[in-house]
Amino acid sequence: MKRLAIIGGLVVAVLAVAVYRAKLSAEETQVRIDELKIEAHAEEAAIATLRADEAVLTRPERIGGIAQQQLGLEPANPSQYVAPEALKQRLGEEKLRLPQRADGPAEGAQPQQQ
Repeated sequence: MKRLAIIGGLVVAVLAVAVYRAKLSAEETQVRIDELKIEAHAEEAAIATLRADEAVLTRPERIGGIAQQQLGLEPANPSQYVAPEALKQRLGEEKLRLPQRADGPAEGAQPQQQ
């Protein structure tokens, strides 16, 4: 009977230590979860800021102005637009022509015979 009481006391002590350690682990996990929630909110705010920046930077008015000032591009003329149905026909009619170099014939071109 005395042995049974000692074994029972040891089992209770071991279980008490296990419950205490589980409680500490749960508290540490909860602290980590709270830290991650704060970090997630900060990242969401950063993403919202980046999306706002992207919206400003990709405005067509802004890009059009930069394209005209820095690249010398102009808006497309209505004559430059082609219907998709006519595209195959138009591509078949056009030939790729390389510009002639000022100092001699283009690379790969046959020399002219005189």
